[in-house]
Amino acid sequence: MTTPMILGLGHLDFTVTDGDRAMRWWNEVMGFTLLSEWGHAGYHGWTMAHACGLVVTALTHDEGDRSAFDERRVGLDHVAFRVSDLDALKAWASRLDSLGVNHSGVQDIEGDRGGPLIVLRDPDNIQIELTAGWHL
Repeated sequence: MTTPMILGLGHLDFTVTDGDRAMRWWNEVMGFTLLSEWGHAGYHGWTMAHACGLVVTALTHDEGDRSAFDERRVGLDHVAFRVSDLDALKAWASRLDSLGVNHSGVQDIEGDRGGPLIVLRDPDNIQIELTAGWHL
């Protein structure tokens, strides 16, 4: 049986400690635009979109663990966003520097790690990579 096609990533939802802070960070640092702020019993969301078509939602929950993100726990380790090339990574490094965002700088990682990348973290310590590798 043939595997049905997956067209791409639908959206990413991140549980955060402060939705307003997360929304501002995703807007100011990563260039996402707020689409809607909404709530349901027990949780609240800030849904944002990027010009590339990616949708991200920052979620707060009324109950649950409020400790900072730790990729060593079972679940998400990190999320990586693909950029076009090394020059784009360098442009991102300059942008992050101008915003005072702590990051790894451009790292030229070879082999199974996927090529050059920048590592940074959001306000809840969620690891984000910008990578120019693995263009299939």
